[in-house]
Amino acid sequence: MRHYDRNAMTDGSRKRLIERRQHKRIALPPGSLLSFTAIDPSASPGEHEGDGTVVNLSYRGCQLVTDAAVLVGREYNLIIQVPAFPHPVTVECATVRWADANAFGFKFELIQREQEEQLREFLHRLRSTAA
Repeated sequence: MRHYDRNAMTDGSRKRLIERRQHKRIALPPGSLLSFTAIDPSASPGEHEGDGTVVNLSYRGCQLVTDAAVLVGREYNLIIQVPAFPHPVTVECATVRWADANAFGFKFELIQREQEEQLREFLHRLRSTAA
């Protein structure tokens, strides 16, 4: 999550950006996909499910680019597929933390231990190939 430090002005007009995320986000290769389904059955049809391209990923969240409509605060089940990895990662519950024109951010709330280990393996491999 990014916050601006209103008290820190570099030239009188620019604000300093403070990064408050606990886990570093990793840029994903092209073709990294995510599909989501609303956990709440009362979600309207346009907000019930969708898919898109995963831009970045961390142990606790990700950013998705999509044309689908979502509501900040709504909970979803996620399936994340990264090219060259044989199995997708399933997140049982993720909350939409922010939304902008055609992008939004998920915070992972509940993930099974086996899936979390697979996610860690994804991230480990991505870091080692980027280095």
